[in-house]
Amino acid sequence: MTSQRNLTAGRAWGLAAVSALMVAACGSGSAPQLPGHVSPAPAASASASSVPVPGASEPAGFEPAAVSFVSPSRGWVLGRSGCQDCAGLRLSGDGGDHWTVLPAPPAPLGYYSSSANAVTDVAFADAANGFLHGPGLLATHDGGRSWIRQPLPPVQALSVGTGHAYALTQTQPAGPAGLWRTIIGSSRWTRLALPPGAGPPPAGSGESYGTLLLSAEGGTVVLLRSGFTGPTVTPGQVGRLWASSDSGTDWQARPVPCTPPDGGGAAVISIALRHPDAWLLDCFNDEQSSQEQNTQHRLYGTIDAGLSWVRLPDPSRHNDPGLLADNGSGHAFLATEGGADTLVGTFDAGMHWQTLIRSGGSFSGWADLSFLNAGTGFVVGPTQYSPEHVYRTDDGGRTWHVLHL
Repeated sequence: MTSQRNLTAGRAWGLAAVSALMVAACGSGSAPQLPGHVSPAPAASASASSVPVPGASEPAGFEPAAVSFVSPSRGWVLGRSGCQDCAGLRLSGDGGDHWTVLPAPPAPLGYYSSSANAVTDVAFADAANGFLHGPGLLATHDGGRSWIRQPLPPVQALSVGTGHAYALTQTQPAGPAGLWRTIIGSSRWTRLALPPGAGPPPAGSGESYGTLLLSAEGGTVVLLRSGFTGPTVTPGQVGRLWASSDSGTDWQARPVPCTPPDGGGAAVISIALRHPDAWLLDCFNDEQSSQEQNTQHRLYGTIDAGLSWVRLPDPSRHNDPGLLADNGSGHAFLATEGGADTLVGTFDAGMHWQTLIRSGGSFSGWADLSFLNAGTGFVVGPTQYSPEHVYRTDDGGRTWHVLHL
């Protein structure tokens, strides 16, 4: 059930509680609004260099599409390198100031290829073990220097939790989905039982069958079936939500807080960093004025793993939702796609939201909006068809700079 707390109190309490920062819950009123902006890269980045390793060759140009860091210093970037759909991989051991060119992965880049083996994203669990995925799936156990193809159906999403990685597969857009789990460091996958109702709804049920979204933090795994985002939403079209607190073994259904008929459907969800019971969910209504082209984002938060929800201030009135992230300390971020792709954020428990990055893209996508700790985070935008950038923040998202590759 959605909590109907007083919204004024909810503004002071809401997002800080969602990210488990109870100090903010006891705060008195508005915090000063901190200007977020994209800053120039540090001087050290201006002289960034690439160091080839055995088996690798220097590509002719590199356009980043995805990023994964396992510490503030060590991370990988997947991108286009050398030809229209050639995938390339780079590694940094100093936070992005310098990059090593790794051997090209044995798969094309999915944004520019329709191959079933193509990959669009990268996710590392530690310095040795990582994955390239979407829709193909490759695993590495030597930091990206070699890759092993994994025998799974097409991968729609992959998320790394504590000790495990999870892959959501689906052969056809409206077909049955599968959820798989592997121990980090292994290439053996176990198929998990999906919660009842996660598959296509029965014909004539009135339910919409949206995209399944996957998120993991610690041993908590969340599955969201997105809802209908048109102008009029029925109760069966807001979406479905399930949670597991034991690494995907058992599931419990959770209420979706979106409110029909005009409150939109569930679009994106995030789990707060190191707070597995604290989630954010954006309900989106794509109804637009012919003149203003505004859209509706209605943000909700929970601190009890989806048992109850609190309505938070709306983060934006523009664009489609792309990615949502919470750094675990009261700062939250929503990447949006539209005529001008933007990243918006809040630093005062959700009372105010501001534009932080305009990526230069138009419906060109974002990737891998995530935080390693309360201060350090990354995002890629756009991911295709525009000048792509990897952005880094070290002050909790207030300022972002471009990493030069």
